[in-house]
Amino acid sequence: MEFQFYFHKLILSKMKAKNTLIFILVFITNLYSQEIFLESRPSVLEFNLSLNYNSGARVYLNPKSSDPELRNMYYSYDGFLSYAFEINTNLWNNTVYIGIGSEYLKTLSLIYSVRGMVNNLPRTLQVEEGFQVYPIEFITYYIFPFSSDWYKAYMGAGLGVYYGKYFRVIYNLISESKLSRLDYGILVNAGVNFSLIENLALKLEMKFRDPELEFKNEFPKTETIVNGNRIQLFEKTFYTKINLDGLNLILGLNFSF
Repeated sequence: MEFQFYFHKLILSKMKAKNTLIFILVFITNLYSQEIFLESRPSVLEFNLSLNYNSGARVYLNPKSSDPELRNMYYSYDGFLSYAFEINTNLWNNTVYIGIGSEYLKTLSLIYSVRGMVNNLPRTLQVEEGFQVYPIEFITYYIFPFSSDWYKAYMGAGLGVYYGKYFRVIYNLISESKLSRLDYGILVNAGVNFSLIENLALKLEMKFRDPELEFKNEFPKTETIVNGNRIQLFEKTFYTKINLDGLNLILGLNFSF
């Protein structure tokens, strides 16, 4: 059985000056035999559960500022986990799969980022900042022909839609957020499934994506009493922007039916 491959590089830009995603889409241009290169029984449906390590994210605390330096300042969230699931189906000849998945991604950190008043004296307050993002991702996979009955190497590309919320906690004051802009973006991934037992495989994968989410946030009130101290905030409404620009490392289980 002979195969001819062509690798095409597509440079996809989201009109973001700081990031350009480059990925490779693999196509089969000529297939001379109808024999399936995988010896195992073609699966019709696959269900994936995974634990994801996100290498980083950026949070811009003043994205609406007129000062360019202040507007481009960000706080980095490094090394946080998320949980995901995905459903795939065999589209063609056990070679092309399509899938849809979602993820629960939440992280927080203690930072000093807000100026306020404590008993009428100016202070920089320590706050708990964090965000939650819920992606919905549509992916097409190509299974490499050198795969065998005990491992399956693949590469994929797709489109993700991202929404979520941002929160800031200052003592007992908790902000409420509204999603200013629902974001979407292109993602690429590559990985391998190692067969453990029949219909169960270990999944190892890398994923690249670069969505941005913007939020308008508001405290229900700007003043509170904590342990006899009067806490006052200067701002009731503030804006934030999240950029998930890190590498996503995925460890999971793949169930085939």
